[in-house]
Amino acid sequence: MVRGSPNPGHFGLPVRLKKTRQAAGYSRLALSLRAGCSDATVGYLEGGQRWSSLGTVARFASALGCSAVWLAYGLGTPEEAGAVDIAGLGLRLASVRAERGLTKADLVEATGLSSAAILGIERGAEARVDTVERIAKALGVSPGWLGYGIGPMVLPPRRRTRSAPATASP
Repeated sequence: MVRGSPNPGHFGLPVRLKKTRQAAGYSRLALSLRAGCSDATVGYLEGGQRWSSLGTVARFASALGCSAVWLAYGLGTPEEAGAVDIAGLGLRLASVRAERGLTKADLVEATGLSSAAILGIERGAEARVDTVERIAKALGVSPGWLGYGIGPMVLPPRRRTRSAPATASP
């Protein structure tokens, strides 16, 4: 039996990107042209060699006609494409941090990120998908909501409860 927490949702990004690109019939070059980036970026992401920014993943999702939240974190379904609000990340982060009564130092300790990284994101700097997931986990919120402003703020628990066995009536 394997114990521990499951891999973060962004670990599946390379596979989701490659399968969606292939299903759409695009080469790496064709996708890179549609998304406005280099074909090397597509290769690095599909190979799991580099984690991308929220904006780059959103451009890929738009080019592929799929949901950015699904592509980045595997949340929801591919068909749930919609408008993303990457610019609101800093505001969402600051408001949840304040709501939870956490200081920036508390969040730095909980995530292992630098205070400059947290401050930068709160001031509007772009963040990578792995960084947003680390912050979301520390705050107990959905990375899709935090990063893109899509979906519920808090994800329902992943564990399914077993229903009570049926009892025979007398």
